[in-house]
Amino acid sequence: MAYVTGEKGIFIQELMDKSNEEFDKGNLEESVFLLERAWGELPNDKITYDESFLIIWGILDISILLSDVERMKKWIDKIFVADPERGDTGEREFWAGKVAYEVGDFSKARGYLEIANKKSRGRCFSTEDGDYLIFLKS
Repeated sequence: MAYVTGEKGIFIQELMDKSNEEFDKGNLEESVFLLERAWGELPNDKITYDESFLIIWGILDISILLSDVERMKKWIDKIFVADPERGDTGEREFWAGKVAYEVGDFSKARGYLEIANKKSRGRCFSTEDGDYLIFLKS
């Protein structure tokens, strides 16, 4: 689809920017709160907008840092349907694998990480994701 336009789009982007600022300050709870607020501001067909994937990506990232299992479980399924026009590079499976790993479902984690690794040809793993790569190769 596209990004939300007009005043609503500007407001959503401001919330996302503020979330990034709070993240950089180490205020992770406030950062994730702002992202959830941005999600709430998306128009009715939320998942069709480009921001949907980015918002969920941020929520999952922070949830992992906070070890917030309930929040991870609440948001992980949405990553598969958010921004359906986004290229399929394994990012969705990568997030599902990370969340499965963090909640202790290692069988599911391995399956998702293998798919992510194959689709991305290994590019989805960064230096920050070493634990997941070590797990996958073990």
